[in-house]
Amino acid sequence: MRKMGLGYKLGVGRYFGIPVFFHWTFGLSLLLIAYVWTSEQLSLTEGLVFTLFFMSIFLCIVLHEYGHALAARRFGIDTKDILLTPIGGVARLEGMPEEPKGELIIALAGPAVNLVIASLIFVASKAIGITSLNPDVDDIMSLIGHPLGFMYCIFWMNIFLLGFNLIPAFPMDGGRVLRALLSYKLDRVKATFVAHLVGRAFAIGFIIFAAFNKLPGIFGIGIFIYIMAGREYQYVIWRKKKEEAMTNQNLYS
Repeated sequence: MRKMGLGYKLGVGRYFGIPVFFHWTFGLSLLLIAYVWTSEQLSLTEGLVFTLFFMSIFLCIVLHEYGHALAARRFGIDTKDILLTPIGGVARLEGMPEEPKGELIIALAGPAVNLVIASLIFVASKAIGITSLNPDVDDIMSLIGHPLGFMYCIFWMNIFLLGFNLIPAFPMDGGRVLRALLSYKLDRVKATFVAHLVGRAFAIGFIIFAAFNKLPGIFGIGIFIYIMAGREYQYVIWRKKKEEAMTNQNLYS
């Protein structure tokens, strides 16, 4: 366990030269697993299958973040680490390309990984003659307890991750895609300003929806998006002012 800028983190390995950490709050996910075990009175086999399914989802999230990280590497941008929290993961890049094309490719690389995973499951099922991944069962535990049902859930979870991450809520992937597209017509500060307003509008929508439907995970995502959208915008303004100050200093030196 290491204490760094974002609190205590547990290292789980380094792949492609990029370390992966569990943030200490990921322990809340383990509490959720334990709660499901006890509240649903799962047998040992059912509990292990549920845990495997839960961790498989986070494996897909890790692969999603590696999509961003490896795409960024193509533009000479390193990744500090990949950090997993109860509400998802984040590849902490050292920076982001100023040109719209670079940001667009990096932003789309993560969702593209989820599309590839879903496509591989679909193609594999067809190749072995499976017409439907959804067995005729009534409850979720019976579904993920069946090999075809397990594949079915992983397939649709990747479709969900693909769609959810492309919501134009800056600084999510879709929000970065929006900023990149806006940057073709606007300067980076104005493009970020518009993207951050759209992101905060989505964040407020998430918060309201989660409050009425008692969904703490979505509520947390809404709060995160709202705060980070503002921070990203302030960072772009700070960087712009810093560049202008350096330019002025060079002119008068």
